[in-house]
Amino acid sequence: MSALETEFRGAQMKRHKGRVDACIIGCGAAGSVLAKELAEAGWRVVVLEAGPWLDTDRDLRQDEVEMLGKFDWDDRRWVDGNEPFAQGHIRDGRGVGGGTLHYGAVALRLWPEDFERFTRDGVGRDWPISYDELAPDYDRVERELRLSGPLEMPWGPRRDKYPQGPHPLTARDMMIASGMDRRGMAWTNTPLGILQGGHEGRSPCMNYGYCQWGCKSRAKASMHVTYVPKAVRAGAEIRDRARVTSIEAGADGRIEAVICQRAGREERIEASVVILSAFCVENPRLLLHSATPAFPDGLANSSGMVGRGIMAHIADPMFGRFAEPVHMWSTSPGTLLSQHHYGTQAARTNGGRNGSNGHNGGNGGNGGATGGRGTPSFAGGWSWMTSVLFPGEFGGALAKAAPSLWGERLTTLLGQYPYFAILGDEGECLWYEDNRVELTDEVDEFGIPRPKITFNFGENERAMRDEIHLRGREILAAAGAHEILIANGNDHTMGGCVMGDDPATSVVDRNLRAHDHDNLYICDASVFPSSGGAQPSQTIMALATRLARHLASGEAD
Repeated sequence: MSALETEFRGAQMKRHKGRVDACIIGCGAAGSVLAKELAEAGWRVVVLEAGPWLDTDRDLRQDEVEMLGKFDWDDRRWVDGNEPFAQGHIRDGRGVGGGTLHYGAVALRLWPEDFERFTRDGVGRDWPISYDELAPDYDRVERELRLSGPLEMPWGPRRDKYPQGPHPLTARDMMIASGMDRRGMAWTNTPLGILQGGHEGRSPCMNYGYCQWGCKSRAKASMHVTYVPKAVRAGAEIRDRARVTSIEAGADGRIEAVICQRAGREERIEASVVILSAFCVENPRLLLHSATPAFPDGLANSSGMVGRGIMAHIADPMFGRFAEPVHMWSTSPGTLLSQHHYGTQAARTNGGRNGSNGHNGGNGGNGGATGGRGTPSFAGGWSWMTSVLFPGEFGGALAKAAPSLWGERLTTLLGQYPYFAILGDEGECLWYEDNRVELTDEVDEFGIPRPKITFNFGENERAMRDEIHLRGREILAAAGAHEILIANGNDHTMGGCVMGDDPATSVVDRNLRAHDHDNLYICDASVFPSSGGAQPSQTIMALATRLARHLASGEAD
């Protein structure tokens, strides 16, 4: 059986002329899911993607240097704030598949408490929907991608078993796990969107380790090998290298068309429904740039919330140097997981030792440390995972972790690359209104103002970061690391078009329809009211599945 990617693209794709049912802007984790689900429901769908349509066989290489920047959004953006907001490879993607071209395929759900951060802790924001409302859509995505995972998750809400068994742990993982054992922490195999067995013409994982540089074996569930070919098979049209420059709205608020530049020509696409899935920076940028006399502050922005509430996970890689070679680059990046410190925990203090995690498998609730009761020093929590940096990335991150390193000491450590293991973390960031995207006076080649991103971690995140560093050092020391270095970092952009029930304080409603426009929807991580302490990809796909089901049902009319 040949891979679907090779059968459904290019010449096999339907071309739509005239008005379509849906125009989707962006072909990443959300846009690809929406295209498949809506096309299979009989909708005439056009997807506009700014980047190229890469071919796995022709364009992907197991070479860190050759792949660098190949599917990154590299347009200039201005950044302000005290927390250096990372750009480039770990952020948004450019190309059919979007960020899933380079994501690590870690497949985690948010927990019920993540949807109720303000109600539970009095900080941040609540979602207008609950975990239970999204759970069936998580299930559907996980079956579609045939996720691999442990037989039972020790944390979070109860769930059915994963479609495929877990990926094996490596020597790297077992060394870190030994440190977690000595600190009284549970751990397990990470749920991954990477095949353990063949499926739909795709190969099982070959353990190349280049997951974040483009999976050559098609084992990783990037959208261009999973949802996109099925969307094309069902009749969707994918227009790559189509840079959207504006969205047209009538005086009554109805979206009339999407304007894009493609092959040096301007195209105008009329659609009954427009869905914006272009990432957390580009969504606000387009909405603000598309202002009209009837909407002088930008589309969907009567609340003034467009661009506000940008979030990014705390992601501080911790380098442990061991006496024997670890070879961290083998297999997938994050095959070992612990959510021992996930969620808000009572009696958590920055300096004191937490007791056993009170989260019981199945309840996903607020549980606490058994070491006592009290007011948590910060809300939210984080996930631990083993991680991988290839030599080029490793050198840059190591210099960031210890900026005083130079000369012989630095070159010696670089030469000891095989002896390092990396413990990664994804720490929750609260929703802050002042973390935002806004337009500058400088324009790009298409005449669109360049965006400026202002981003700072608050006291909550700074307290969490201190705790993460403390616990990470304990784990690596207990695992036998001879030297430990830590680099501050952040990843996974979320927010900018927040969802909510109140039109005065949100951009889209619980069904992701813009409060100001009855045929404009926004669907990707930009609608998140909270970030949780886990990678966002599964939640993005679940939201897209939910939206497609809502639209196809006719309930949106």
